[in-house]
Amino acid sequence: MLQGKLQCIHKLHTLNQIVGPKPLLKNLLLQMDNCVKDNKNRHLLAFLSLLTVRDVFEEVKLGFLIVGHTHEDIDGCFGYLSKKLREENNYILVDLMKAFMISLKRPFIPQSIHEILYFKSWVLVV
Repeated sequence: MLQGKLQCIHKLHTLNQIVGPKPLLKNLLLQMDNCVKDNKNRHLLAFLSLLTVRDVFEEVKLGFLIVGHTHEDIDGCFGYLSKKLREENNYILVDLMKAFMISLKRPFIPQSIHEILYFKSWVLVV
């Protein structure tokens, strides 16, 4: 069982080396749910402004789905993942990443983020 996990980890690293990092596009388009609490607040807008000030992107466009929308592309992706997760138990991150890769019809290599800035407290200090 452990050897299978190590093989999966090795394959993820190998795929990541083959594909490698890609440069970001000049413009960022975010399509978000129409939720005031999570998506329409000063912290998100400050973060998006910071991305342009720091020249990460030249332009950031923020769009909101209409009220009562039913499906978006990302909803479908998580629907496939949800179906896959009902078929098998995944107790570690590598299993979850593998299930996500298998569940999608198009090539996808998940990435693990190890550090996350707590932006909300940082922007309040600055």
